[in-house]
Amino acid sequence: MKVLVFGAGVIGGQLAHALIACGNDVTVIARGAWAQTLRTEGLRIHHYIQRKDTADHPRVLEAPDGERYDVVFAVMQYRQMEKILPELARVSSPVVVLTGNNLSASEMEARILENAPTPKTVLFGFGSTAGTRENGRLTTVHAGGGRLTLGKAHGEMPETVKTILGQTFSGSRLSAVYCDDMDAWLKYHAAFILPIVYLCYKTGCDLTKSTRAERKLMLDAVGDAYRLLTALGYPVRPAGGEKSLQPGPANAMVKLIIYWMSRTRLGALCTTEHCRHAPGEMEDLDAAFGAIRAGKPEFPMPAFERLKAMMPSWDRVREIYAR
Repeated sequence: MKVLVFGAGVIGGQLAHALIACGNDVTVIARGAWAQTLRTEGLRIHHYIQRKDTADHPRVLEAPDGERYDVVFAVMQYRQMEKILPELARVSSPVVVLTGNNLSASEMEARILENAPTPKTVLFGFGSTAGTRENGRLTTVHAGGGRLTLGKAHGEMPETVKTILGQTFSGSRLSAVYCDDMDAWLKYHAAFILPIVYLCYKTGCDLTKSTRAERKLMLDAVGDAYRLLTALGYPVRPAGGEKSLQPGPANAMVKLIIYWMSRTRLGALCTTEHCRHAPGEMEDLDAAFGAIRAGKPEFPMPAFERLKAMMPSWDRVREIYAR
């Protein structure tokens, strides 16, 4: 299959690697010095958990070339995705997958379809990969071959699209999971990560400084955000996700993950490093969630508000971490 990947950062690079490994013809869109590095040195990845290094040599472009692709994956930060919507509308492909944090799925889908010269299906996805980019290579953290959750903003994916994706992922170690409401999935994901973001900035992007009480407050804040979304009518996605905040095995596992996240280098790669290197995206997510909250301004969120008040202002965060 012929695949175009917009963005070759940590998640886009890992995705490109997985697609190349199972035999796809992959082209990546990258710009500036990073594009030149990819051309001369290849897509070099250190897979942290697997303790191995790989090097791939996809075709590298700085803009779409007018060719037709079976699937296009756009893997960009939230604010960057807005800027490439016109290009995604014009690119010749029946399937476009916007991958990453996104609280404007329905709006972005509409903008692409309104400006697309030919019919296409717009999907949304989220890759469970973390890591950093330093010294001309990526360090990625992923279990197995990685996991990609994807689907339409609302409703079931057409069977024709499932067939295309099935062929694209055939033979891949990447686990593709389909969801029937990615708009809700992405909102609940933001509800979970924003309290982590607040605590990261409160501790100077060093969660080893967090206390047990602060981590409990963080989970209470997630609960506040989940209840808000439920009150606004958003179905919980993944289904049953609210059980992770209720007494029981799922909650115990979440607490263990939070503790691990705050105490290990691997946990830092999955959380604080992203906050450190992408403060603009975190601020955008916070603002977008605030707009969602405006739909029910009287809804009580005491833990959420208390935790957010503990972090520096966004002006200060930008001053400290923006590059």
